[in-house]
Amino acid sequence: MSGRLSLTLLLMLMTSLLSSVGYTSQKPQQSLTIAIGLENYDFKPLFAEFTTKTGIQVKVVEFENNTLKSELLLRASNNALPDGIIVPADYMGLTALNLSEVPDDWLSAHLIEQVKSNIKANGTTLGVPIVFGNHLMLYYNRALVSQPAQNWQQLRTQQQDQGVEISWNYYEMYWFRAFLGTFGTPLILNGHVNLDTPAMIRALRWYKSLKEERWLDVECNYECTVNRFLAGEVAYTINGSWMFQRFSEHFADKLGVAQLPSLGGAPMRSYFSSHVMVFPNNALSGPKSAELKTLSEFLQSLPVQTNFWSSINALPVDKRALDTLKIQGITQVEALITTLEYTQPMPNEAQMAFVWEAMLKGLTRHLAGVLDEHQAAHFMQHIVEKSISYEQEKKPGQ
Repeated sequence: MSGRLSLTLLLMLMTSLLSSVGYTSQKPQQSLTIAIGLENYDFKPLFAEFTTKTGIQVKVVEFENNTLKSELLLRASNNALPDGIIVPADYMGLTALNLSEVPDDWLSAHLIEQVKSNIKANGTTLGVPIVFGNHLMLYYNRALVSQPAQNWQQLRTQQQDQGVEISWNYYEMYWFRAFLGTFGTPLILNGHVNLDTPAMIRALRWYKSLKEERWLDVECNYECTVNRFLAGEVAYTINGSWMFQRFSEHFADKLGVAQLPSLGGAPMRSYFSSHVMVFPNNALSGPKSAELKTLSEFLQSLPVQTNFWSSINALPVDKRALDTLKIQGITQVEALITTLEYTQPMPNEAQMAFVWEAMLKGLTRHLAGVLDEHQAAHFMQHIVEKSISYEQEKKPGQ
């Protein structure tokens, strides 16, 4: 009897030890900290769903959009970066964030071709795409305009005949670049900034001529242009896909969406960009790599991608999900997708920060009459090359 009892106790002890060893050998799941911009898409409900399904906790750190970049750079200098950041793809050019290269097997096999060209910086994949768009389009009020103008000459005719007006953020370079895109020539060519070009000269000349149009208030800033359109004071506005939900809720079926007006048969070409999840401070080489991969797979999964439009009015990066959206027969959504036809991927190289600044300085001097269009284009190129050279001189070993 005592022998059987001893054997039973021994077996129980061994089972307990083996169970304990098995438990301690499993790596405990770690929580993740993800930073996002407040004015961008609301991913918090998705993170809650992710936690429910995986048990991995996600702490969200929110920043105002206009301070997001500076906050991230400050955290980089203090070695206090989050595990992941969901940002527009051009943030991948911020070398101070020390972003991890994303392995190919982390990316969905069903990515839209346009998106594949927008997740690299300097030839290296640094982000996992989640949604895309962020492009400019022509919104119009159907109560004021029955048929949208397809070109700038038609806009002028409508202004003369019907008194309609248009607004956009005139001094913002993301908008100016769409006008420049009409004439071809990329801002970065073969890795080098490319501003002093015939295309830039033509764009500057055209843009200044628009300033003289009676139906355009160039002093109306971004908030002003939005409010004037919402109030029905202007029939048209040029704004981004990020405003679709707000405009749609306000105007309902009176909201129209169309391609940007063409000039002489040439389409305007807005940039588009993806929202990507990036991994600062070489996070993919750290202890949370497995959890970050799980989150990446979740955000790229077909169920999540399929629901992006209904949940946050964002276009999915999964081709299957986008195709499903196309066949739902929603007129405004079809128009929104159509406006991507002439868009171009926004460069993600670090030089773009200097490009935007140089273009603004050159354009404002041209509009003020200080420089003609030839001088302004040359001035832009000079400023950006000087800024890049100065930045390189600050780096150790340069």
